[in-house]
Formats: sequence, structure tokens, C-alpha cells
Amino acid sequence: MYSWLLVFRFRFLFGFLILLTSCADSEIGKKNVNLTGSNIRGKVILLDSNNSTAQIELLARSNELAEKLPGRIGSKMKFQVQPGDLTLLGNKSVFRGNLQESFSPLLGKTFLLHNIWPDDPAERIRVNNINRLLRRDTLSMGESMIRTIGDNLPPFALYDQNGEVVTTDYFDGSVTVMNFVFSRCSVAEMCPASTMKMKKLQDLAYKTKIPHIRFLSITLDPDFDSPGVLKSYSLGYDLKEENFKVCTADKSVIDDLTRQFGILRQSEKNQPLDHTMRTMIVNSKRQIVYQVPGRNWRVDDFLARLQEGLSAY
Repeated sequence: MYSWLLVFRFRFLFGFLILLTSCADSEIGKKNVNLTGSNIRGKVILLDSNNSTAQIELLARSNELAEKLPGRIGSKMKFQVQPGDLTLLGNKSVFRGNLQESFSPLLGKTFLLHNIWPDDPAERIRVNNINRLLRRDTLSMGESMIRTIGDNLPPFALYDQNGEVVTTDYFDGSVTVMNFVFSRCSVAEMCPASTMKMKKLQDLAYKTKIPHIRFLSITLDPDFDSPGVLKSYSLGYDLKEENFKVCTADKSVIDDLTRQFGILRQSEKNQPLDHTMRTMIVNSKRQIVYQVPGRNWRVDDFLARLQEGLSAY
């Protein structure tokens, strides 16, 4: 009888240990779904703009964060958030982002949540499907071909400074001035000057009542220029967001676009990104109708073409 009880207890404990192990394995599986480094996936519960904090529900985390980040999947956590990213979280409840150890007078030792991207599954699938077409189109062009005046735009999908998806539908029914910049550009005559000229052109188009005009700037530095970073960039230049999008995407998408438009980029360790420039006018049929390579495009030239040739676009 006594031996039978020992066997029963052993089997019970063995079964219980198996159950615990399977639960732990399930927890680990949720932690690291497509996430690496300091990456997490979360859902916004509450935002506090006064203290620049966000309370989130943890949906997934990388294996690397399993030891550093307290709490299990599904727990509620509070993080510091930068202003541009805080605006994004107000628009998009489900996101992915990076955590960096930090200190806050309000929270003590905490994490800074940054490099935040929208991560709605249905939206992600749509963006990926469109950009597969872009990849296919880029491969079909060959090494020596680039898009120029008279050519139509390829299909693409980007995220703007508010985390909204921007596709080539954006060009329909309008004339669009388009260029490539990035927020960390420190050469005054390059991106900063170009964005200031785009801002001036936007203001003059508004004052002279040019209808159906839009502006689009695409980053050259997607590893740093998340939508929240571009939100701060847009605010810093006082761009009117009702018709001015500043966009980003995964690096592979930006690589395809710069390849198609003949924008050269060279990045070396501890050195600013070296790049060429091109500013274009795209008509409502998604066709390039004017372009100026380099940094020396003029606001008065573009304004005159928008005023005098609008009916031709």
C-alpha cells in the first residue's frame, strides 16, 4: 500500500512538472515572435502627455528582454516616451518599438520606449503586399535604368509622420512635389535647406491659391527615421500636415525607391550619410513631369511651373 502511494505521488509530481514546463515554453514562444534585440510589441492602455509616459499591455518581447523586463506577457507596464512617438501612440494603439534603459524622476529606473512603428496585422499585410510589387518592379528595371521625366511612379507603401499608410494613391487628383531627405542630415546646404525650400513653396502655393497641391518627403535614413522622429521633424519645420507627408518605411523599401529614382547613398561608420538629391513634380496620373537633380533647385522655378503649367499636369 505504501509503495503504491509513492508511485502515485511520483506520477502526480511528474505530470505537474510537465504542465509547468509546457506553460513556460508557451510563454517563451509569445515573448520572441519575430522580435530581436530590445524589441517589444504592445498595445496602448493610457497616455500621459504631461509626463511623457505611456502605459501599455505587453503583447510580445524578444528573448534578450526576458531577464531585464519584469512581468509576463499580458502585464501592464509604464514607459517613458518621446514627444513624436507619444503622438504616434495616440493614433495607433498596437505597435512595435525598442526599449532603452533610462531613469525618470517620476518612475525611477525605467525604460525609454522609442523607434516606434505601427503594427496592426491587417495593415502590415497590406503594406508588405504592395512593397512586394515594388521589389518586383525594381528587379525588372535592370542596373542602369532610373525613372525620369515621362515615367510613372512604381507602387509603394510608406508610413507618414502620424503612422498612417501612404501609397501611390496619394498622388491621385493632385500635383505633388516630391524629394528625399533625412532628419539627421547636418549639412546645411542639403536636407535642411531643401526642407526649408519645400516649406517656403508650400506657403507660397497657399498664398497664391494653387489648388490640389501636395508635398511628399521620403527619408533616406529609415533605421533612425521612425514615424515619431519624422513627426518631430515636421513640427520643427512647421510644415502644414494637411498636404505635407514626411514618410519612412523598412530599409529594403527605401533601398528600392532610391535605386529607382537614382538617389545615391553611402554610409560609413561614425560618418554622416552621404547622398545625392532630386526634387520632382509628379502629376495626378502619377507621372514625373519635372525634376531637378542635386540641391540647387529654386522655389521660384517650381512655383512658376506649378502656376503656369498646372492644366498640363
